[in-house]
Amino acid sequence: MKKFSLFMGLLFAAGFVSAAPLRVVTTTPDLADLARQVGGDKVKVDCLSRGNQDPHFVEAKPSLIIKVRDADLFVQTGLELEIGWAPVLIQASRNAKVQFGADGFLDAASYITPLDMPTAVSRSEGDVHPGGNPHYLADPHNALSVVKGLEKKMSQLDPSNAAVYAKNADGYSRRLTAKISEWESRLAPVKGVSFVSYHKNLVYFAAHFGFVKVGEIEPKPGIPPTAKHTDKLISLMKERQVPLILTMPHYDSRTPLSLAKATGAKVVVMALVPDAVPEATDYIAAIDYNVAGILNALGK
Repeated sequence: MKKFSLFMGLLFAAGFVSAAPLRVVTTTPDLADLARQVGGDKVKVDCLSRGNQDPHFVEAKPSLIIKVRDADLFVQTGLELEIGWAPVLIQASRNAKVQFGADGFLDAASYITPLDMPTAVSRSEGDVHPGGNPHYLADPHNALSVVKGLEKKMSQLDPSNAAVYAKNADGYSRRLTAKISEWESRLAPVKGVSFVSYHKNLVYFAAHFGFVKVGEIEPKPGIPPTAKHTDKLISLMKERQVPLILTMPHYDSRTPLSLAKATGAKVVVMALVPDAVPEATDYIAAIDYNVAGILNALGK
């Protein structure tokens, strides 16, 4: 036993045995990609939802509980996006490291300024988020803030690799900043264009890139479209000559297509997160896909 311990000690000293990676679990694919960008080969990242899945509604399966049970760091979008399932997984995992308030729990929303905060909260108004709209990573400037938060948290949990996390975060932030300038330049000619979205999840995207939201296909957040609301939306779109209908892969395509037929607007299926469509291989690729889709729809 002494010889074995000495042998293992020599291996560690020689660098042949490396420390186990920091185990990170995120609620959404965009957070997972940002965590991988910051962590590099020093982390192992698991995501609890899929890119083509509505993040409001994720089943708290035993397989997901196991992932949370083994995590060193749990990262959520927050602002009650995952209120129906993330707390269940955290509690069921019995992992003290990632419980609310523990060092291994990170609410990414703490690093951004929320938009679309309701003046009053009532279930009659649909799926309303009291703290503000949770789809803030549609604005890449917010992703820069979250990257800083991830670097800080990973360095706190794994101080021996703090320099690696800082280098990775800086490199990715530079790359993302350059892409933001590119996207702004490409979309500048269509700034001010109006759109209708399926759900209220493009508020940050519109605010950053200068698009004008006219309404949503859902009469209220989380409420399926009705014939009465759709008829009103058609009239409004015709009146304001709205050229874009922005939707996501996990929403039913029938109403967006019927709106397009009635108004002449173009339907663009957006990748709000990585893996929502095959082309959206990571966070930057997802926004590249969205920018190209909008420009193509507008004939630009």
